[in-house]
Amino acid sequence: MDSNVSAQVRKIVSEMSPLDGHTVTSADRLMEDLGLDSMTLVELSLVLESEFELGQIDDSAPALVTVGDVEELIGRAVSDRSR
Repeated sequence: MDSNVSAQVRKIVSEMSPLDGHTVTSADRLMEDLGLDSMTLVELSLVLESEFELGQIDDSAPALVTVGDVEELIGRAVSDRSR
């Protein structure tokens, strides 16, 4: 996993979380630990698609529970894009 991708994903998730001052880790659960709701998860997928210049990724959104899940999905998508 590209550490730059992971760091950028964590930064974006942190900015979208309603919890101020929380250091986001790969183990944090998007809804339970970081307070994201379903609408924010949809917005997150759109922001990630734009930031990483990806196609539609929200089909995988229901399977995303932790920040690490998001990092893995984006890392794979970025890797596949560069092939």
